[in-house]
Amino acid sequence: GIGSLDADADHDAKIFALALLLSSYFIYNSVGSIDESALNSLSLVVELTKHIRTQSGNDAPETGETFSQFFPAFLWVVRDFALRLEDGNGDPISSKQYLEAALTPTQGFSEGAEVKNRIRRMLLAFFPDRDCVTLKRPIEDESQLQKLDTIDWGDLRPEFVEQVTGLRKKIYGSSPPKSLNGKNLDGHMIGWLAEAYSKSINEGASLNIGDAWAQVANSRNTKAVEEAVSLYSKLAAECKHSEMPLASKDLDDRHNDYTNRARKLLRQNSVGDDLDEFTTELNTKILGEYALLKDENEKLARESALEIAKATYAPIAAGVDSHAYETFKVFESARLKAKQEMLASVPDTPVKTEVLACFMESSVSEAAGKIESKRTLDSEAEMTSLKEQVSAAQHEASQTKIQLEKETGELKLREEHVRQDLEKTKESEQEAREE
Repeated sequence: GIGSLDADADHDAKIFALALLLSSYFIYNSVGSIDESALNSLSLVVELTKHIRTQSGNDAPETGETFSQFFPAFLWVVRDFALRLEDGNGDPISSKQYLEAALTPTQGFSEGAEVKNRIRRMLLAFFPDRDCVTLKRPIEDESQLQKLDTIDWGDLRPEFVEQVTGLRKKIYGSSPPKSLNGKNLDGHMIGWLAEAYSKSINEGASLNIGDAWAQVANSRNTKAVEEAVSLYSKLAAECKHSEMPLASKDLDDRHNDYTNRARKLLRQNSVGDDLDEFTTELNTKILGEYALLKDENEKLARESALEIAKATYAPIAAGVDSHAYETFKVFESARLKAKQEMLASVPDTPVKTEVLACFMESSVSEAAGKIESKRTLDSEAEMTSLKEQVSAAQHEASQTKIQLEKETGELKLREEHVRQDLEKTKESEQEAREE
């Protein structure tokens, strides 16, 4: 803190500057009243122009004219306040009016008056959003002041309890989020600011708001790019597990949708107006993610196309194995019909035609071989049957010939016998006539 015995005024001014630049609500408390002594205790504001710079890369002396854009709201809490809140005419005034009256420059041109008025002018210029709260002494008994932490809340002065309750409501109700250049800062950004400012203090340099903001903006925007890429990756993973494989057009539509959502998140989480560098970085990383997504979609598309092809072709393959197709023409008709079913069922991806063509090529070759083999076997069986029929016919003819030859021989023998019998009869008749 400030006022340490082993630190000088320059150290106090730097700590004071650091506290102002990191806070969104600056609460300064003093005891008694806002008098010249109390104002002198804030003389550190005079040193702020020595330790704070608002522009980066600018060597011109800092005037502090724009400090009010970066400084927090200012609340002066006056403890153990014993004065009456009234103006010079005895009319009641608010604690804020009391503060404004105390900050009114004094009359005179002495060096002392100029120093005091300079503090007043700077407080008025640096903290346009300012207020004041006065608190009465919490307890009347002086002996109890040393052990306030042990006293019950109900034993404190009612007016003090009421004032503290009002103070708490004011602080919680009026404390805005820390912002810089119109952008509310999150915990990471405040941490980056503290690191940048602390580094400047340790290096003996001024607290440069411009440089610190540039570092915060760069760090915040780099993180915003990571968050946007993470969103794209998350959406791509969900698509992979629940929707892929997809047709090429559908995948492109998903990619465009995810990209737009990632860019929107980048704009929401980024700071500053110049986002070209970070948008380019985001686009490059998204293209890398999209390439992986397309590769995965192609892999799944190959697997899906092959499964559909096998399932659709299975009945035809069974028909080939059972010799249901008498000719290749009949098989080809069934195959072309199955091919149309496959084309309608498989997502329209670059590998669709390739997978189906390769599958059909191998299937056609195998089926043609089986059908030709069946036809060859049928031809051989038909030829064997024909040969057997010819052989049987030849055998039958041979047997018929033998039988005919046998019957012819027998007929000739009978004819010979008849002839001989006729000759004998003729001879007998001749002999009888001769006698």
